[in-house]
Amino acid sequence: MRTSLLILLAAAFTVAACAAASGSKPPAPKPRLPYDMVVRGPRLYVADGLRHQILSYDLKTGRGVVLAGTGRTGTSGDGGPARKARLTEPTELVLDEAGNLYFSDVNQGRVRRVDPAGTITTVARLPAVAGLSIDPTGSYLAMASIEGWIYRMELPTGPLERLAGSGTSEATGDGGPAIDAGLNGPHDVSYDAQGNLLIGGPGNVRRIDAATGTIDVAFSRNAFKIVAASDGTFYFLSGDVNGGTITHVDANGRALQSVGTGRMARHGRRTPLGRVSFNPSDVEPVAGAILISEARPSPSIRRLRNGGSTLTTLIP
Repeated sequence: MRTSLLILLAAAFTVAACAAASGSKPPAPKPRLPYDMVVRGPRLYVADGLRHQILSYDLKTGRGVVLAGTGRTGTSGDGGPARKARLTEPTELVLDEAGNLYFSDVNQGRVRRVDPAGTITTVARLPAVAGLSIDPTGSYLAMASIEGWIYRMELPTGPLERLAGSGTSEATGDGGPAIDAGLNGPHDVSYDAQGNLLIGGPGNVRRIDAATGTIDVAFSRNAFKIVAASDGTFYFLSGDVNGGTITHVDANGRALQSVGTGRMARHGRRTPLGRVSFNPSDVEPVAGAILISEARPSPSIRRLRNGGSTLTTLIP
């Protein structure tokens, strides 16, 4: 199994569980290792892999609460309140149209769901599961195992169906059926607007064609994280613990913008784009801007206004 960038990031921090939250609305701590985020209306949800919690923030005020997790590691709590459940390393978040929040736990190899009432359940088990994506129809949840597998599950409770991965660690099978292809440490999956499934990891970005089930190289770019925007463009995140970049590309792979020097350096709450030296972990397009989760050196949620030249801190 190829070492996950997520695990490398976690190792760069001092691991310490936070105290269990109490009260009806426990205050959310500042992000310590924001792996992923998703926005729905006025709420921003953040998977914090070091605090072992999912945090929820009001985008206008920046105030937050703990949505799931006590801060102690484990996999307990199914069938009960998500705030009283134990999570170990929540990794990626997706929301369905009904308001159910799905998240992967890469450490425990589980996909779990928090429903709108706040109840948590385990919906799938897959070793080293990291990337998640819901298809445009809302019918399927795709999931990537870093150990070399892509599965999907028909929502809400269908069985797992293997889409790609032959059990090898080499990228093989381009031009043929995805189910026979080998995958090299897939970290992420992302459906595009046509229902094609993009796969991110070491090497090229590959794509499973929705109509034919054929796999091939979609973009000759390295990306451990892929974000498909509603306008048909994509954000590719790449790098390692020494620094990373975000590249915004069009449907043909032409670079539109790049953020990040690929190095690491301390910075303040406002940083000119040409000096952004960090390790980004996710991008979330919102009205008039993109939000960026920064894992290092200053774990936070950052904001870049469309057409802007300065990265600002939204949630420190």
